Amino acid sequence: MKIHRCSLAAIIQAGLIITSSAARGQEPAADGYVTRKEYEELKEQMLAMKKELDALKKEKGAVSKQESAESRTVVDVHKEVAPTPGNAESTAQGDMHKEVSSTAAPSLAELEASFSASFNPIFLWELTPKLLFDSRLEIEASGGGTNVNLVNAQISYLLNDYIALGAGEFFSPSNVFVERFEPQWINKLPDRPIGIYHGVLPNISVGVQARGGFPIGPTRVDYAFYVSNGPTLSTFDARTAGTLDFNSYTDNNDDKAVGGRVGFLPIPGVEVGYGFETSRPGFQGTTFSDVRALVQSVDLEITRDSDLLKGRVNLFAQYAWSRVDHAVYDPDGSLGFGPLPLTAKRDGGYAEIAYRPTKVDSDFIKNFEMIFRWDHLSADPSGLGDPSETRFTLGLDYWLSPSTVVKAAYEWDKPNGERNRNALFFQTAMGF
Repeated sequence: MKIHRCSLAAIIQAGLIITSSAARGQEPAADGYVTRKEYEELKEQMLAMKKELDALKKEKGAVSKQESAESRTVVDVHKEVAPTPGNAESTAQGDMHKEVSSTAAPSLAELEASFSASFNPIFLWELTPKLLFDSRLEIEASGGGTNVNLVNAQISYLLNDYIALGAGEFFSPSNVFVERFEPQWINKLPDRPIGIYHGVLPNISVGVQARGGFPIGPTRVDYAFYVSNGPTLSTFDARTAGTLDFNSYTDNNDDKAVGGRVGFLPIPGVEVGYGFETSRPGFQGTTFSDVRALVQSVDLEITRDSDLLKGRVNLFAQYAWSRVDHAVYDPDGSLGFGPLPLTAKRDGGYAEIAYRPTKVDSDFIKNFEMIFRWDHLSADPSGLGDPSETRFTLGLDYWLSPSTVVKAAYEWDKPNGERNRNALFFQTAMGF
């Protein structure tokens, strides 16, 4: 330490001064007395030495306290949220290696400005080398207070190298965007694609699941299958008749939703997937109790490093379809919009391409990333609710670190038959 070396030098200097002074004291002047000049010089040297030593002691004490506090903080945080280091099995469930993530997302739409901020801690707990717990909260400012929501909470058991069993509230495997790309420090744009929400695909499931992967020669297959509480069918409102509500986490009948996803990786950096969920969303004891719903999704992910383009190209795409069996809504007209016979169908999806010049010589330029996204959502099945909507978004990111990004994007949004909702977004996001 620099401070230690300075302290040692000061002590040596003090010793030399004292030795020199003592030597002069042992060699008296010709008249046997120390002169006034010699006395004043010695006094000034001793006072200067004392001030220097006092300053060094204070500086050393402050640094020691700071180092001690930092050490205690690191140790305490590690004990509370980090899995046991060096255990590969603790991260075998996927990309859950970040302990905490936080976001702040200011946005500007036309002449109106709206700022928001959220904090999303992820808790990982390794109960045993094979028994894991993971959970995530969403904490955000809202109105005059703060909203705290439980996003997911799951216990997992690693059966072997190819199978992991889980139970609790988990991200729906049939919706790959939610499971892999939704966190703001991973999502390359400030907002989410509309086509895979709004009752087209589930986001969160409550139930049990089995997931894993295995090689097939030079290729690989990953899978996830689950049984969970199903969605709820909307039957009481003309605008939303025939749509599925995936936000109701308790089941409304004795049937359960069954779903999953299978992904195939033919070559490194390329994956194609198919996801599905089938359920009976109608309330038990009603004319809708036997109505069955099926949602399906296909997805594509490509990551390529190009010497020609001097950078990395990412392509993400997902498209989904939702279908509910034929039914008659408000059959007796008591709700004021029926009878409305309907085979409820809805679809939506997105395609996104991103380029980052990772192979250029400039450290400043290589941290930029350009993104373009197209996303689409069809109209409500009844034709009385939200119109179909297609958006185009152009974004520019700057990566301060692998998990810290500043984003800017402009979005062209023109729902059919409505005024445009064009918007300019700015966002900062950090995962740590």
